[in-house]
Amino acid sequence: MIRQDYILRLISELRQFVGAMIGTGDPGRAGEALHAVLHAQERLFQCPPANFLGLTIDQQVEQLGRDESPETAVEKVATYAATLEQAARIYEATNRDQLAKNSRQIALGSLLIATNRWPEQRTLMADGITTLRQELAAVELHPPVQELLDTWEAKPE
Repeated sequence: MIRQDYILRLISELRQFVGAMIGTGDPGRAGEALHAVLHAQERLFQCPPANFLGLTIDQQVEQLGRDESPETAVEKVATYAATLEQAARIYEATNRDQLAKNSRQIALGSLLIATNRWPEQRTLMADGITTLRQELAAVELHPPVQELLDTWEAKPE
């Protein structure tokens, strides 16, 4: 089972590494940073990338929550969303804006799916959803993500 301190440490290390990569302005380090993101995701999913990258967002959320308490499942999904946000930062730094937008939409979709799957944990994901929605304010969301967001916004806190 993943513990809160492990998750916080994982994301903190990833943010520091990505921040250092972006700070250098060296696009050659982008590959290293993306590899670090993928490695973090591999640790989170506890399987090789080939086993989770080809899955739909729904299936990824299902895999992250399998055999976990709702609290731990939500922590894992929130951590996944945070790794996707770090990937988006790398993509922006290397002028791959569409990949950044797509990464953020997957992160937003993951959090929204998790709120449907574990509604009692909704408030734990609210800040992440709000932040990603602000990041994507000028972006036309993919229809499935837009539908999930509409459902989220229709439900009272």
